Amino acid sequence: MYAKMIKDMQANMKKAFDVKSYEDAMKPMADLFEVNKATVETLTEQQTGLFKHLIEGAMEQAKALTAEKDLTAVVESQKAYLQSLQGQLIDAAKVSQETLVKSRDEASIIVKRVIETAAKH
Repeated sequence: MYAKMIKDMQANMKKAFDVKSYEDAMKPMADLFEVNKATVETLTEQQTGLFKHLIEGAMEQAKALTAEKDLTAVVESQKAYLQSLQGQLIDAAKVSQETLVKSRDEASIIVKRVIETAAKH
C-alpha cells in the first residue's frame, strides 16, 4: 500500500518539477523514512535482546527451582525471580520509550524545517 502510494507520489512530483526540485521536495520524506527505519531497527534489536534474556532467565529459574528441596526456598526463589523480572521489564520499557521520544524529536525537527521552508515561499 505504502509502496504504491510513494510510487504514485513520485511520478506526480516528477511531472510537476524538474529533477532538482523533485529531489529537494522528496528530501524531508526520505529523512522521515530514515528516522522511521532507524527507530524500527532499534526497537527490534531491543525487543529481541529482551526476549532472549527473558527466555534465558526463565530457563535458569526452572533449573534453580528443580534443585530446591524446600517449599520455602522455592517460594523465595520465585519471588526473587519475579522481582528481577519486573525490574527488567521496567528497564526495557524505559529504553523503548527513550527510543520513541528520540525518534519523535527527530521527526519534529524535520517537519518544523519543512513548515518553515514552506512559510518562506
